[in-house]
Amino acid sequence: MNNPFMGLAKHKIKAIFVLLITVMVMIMLRERYLALVLCTICINAIAVSGLDILFGYTGQVSFGHAGYYAIGSYCSTLLAMKLGVPVIISMMIAAFVAMLFGVLMAFPAARLVKHFLSLLSIAFGNMVFMLISATVWLTNGFSGIMNIPPVNLFGSRITSNQGYFFFCLIITVLMLVCKHRIIESRTGRAFIAIRENVHAANGMGINVRYYKVLAFALSAFYTGLAGALYAHLVRFISPDTYTNITSNLFMTMLLFGGIASLFGPLVGSAILVICTELMQSLIRYQMLIYAIFILVVLFFLPNGVIGTLDTLRNVVKKLFKNLKEGTPKNA
Repeated sequence: MNNPFMGLAKHKIKAIFVLLITVMVMIMLRERYLALVLCTICINAIAVSGLDILFGYTGQVSFGHAGYYAIGSYCSTLLAMKLGVPVIISMMIAAFVAMLFGVLMAFPAARLVKHFLSLLSIAFGNMVFMLISATVWLTNGFSGIMNIPPVNLFGSRITSNQGYFFFCLIITVLMLVCKHRIIESRTGRAFIAIRENVHAANGMGINVRYYKVLAFALSAFYTGLAGALYAHLVRFISPDTYTNITSNLFMTMLLFGGIASLFGPLVGSAILVICTELMQSLIRYQMLIYAIFILVVLFFLPNGVIGTLDTLRNVVKKLFKNLKEGTPKNA
């Protein structure tokens, strides 16, 4: 029989945690730079959530998600600047274009596993990087594209970092809700079945190839949308942002936060973005820092931060249960 007091205590703890996060966010919003950090956390959380759908729930490894990120950024930027498409619409189009590339990538990728799939994803990311670097007539090469138009919402231009944070926050919440609905649906159960055992999933009548392609498409949509949000936040993009380092960063955030979880990408993004900002003086050792984070995950947090917290919660719950059962009852 459940103890109502324990349930009430659990809700109080959650409420206190949400209150503390809200207070911390409001304090950070007072500074323009800290508001930019919050925007970056939201954008990375969207991109990493897309990677989680592919890797965490479907078991398909990808080290080339910087490619979808770049497609989203450049497509939205060029549509807004060259064709005069409203930014909100250009962002959605860019996300769907990234999804299209995800589908094209998925057909050969669906036949590959493990290191072969990893190599293909790395090759895809490198091809996109070379494309945006070489097409100077379109992307301006390494000189980059400046003065990208800001988001115009209901006739009001969002030019402040504080305003853009609330815009990113709304989109992040919507994307997390969509991800939760997908995972809790028949599609999500098919993803998990494929991750656990492809042959068993195929034997159960699941169209493995279809769901792998769908996972790539959804993952690319999320990451492409994040790329578009990034471009209209910083209002300057160049190929330097979309290297293998970005792909590795996304994977590190996912592993550190916790795979196959709703809030793992958000937690991982928050921790790594804040740590990166605190260690700006060590920027030349960025890849070494990411490698250290991965080693920490492998040896000390195999289930990520979220998985470790869930494990601790279960241990505490079991301990209280044992103590309760061991307490002698009054006659």
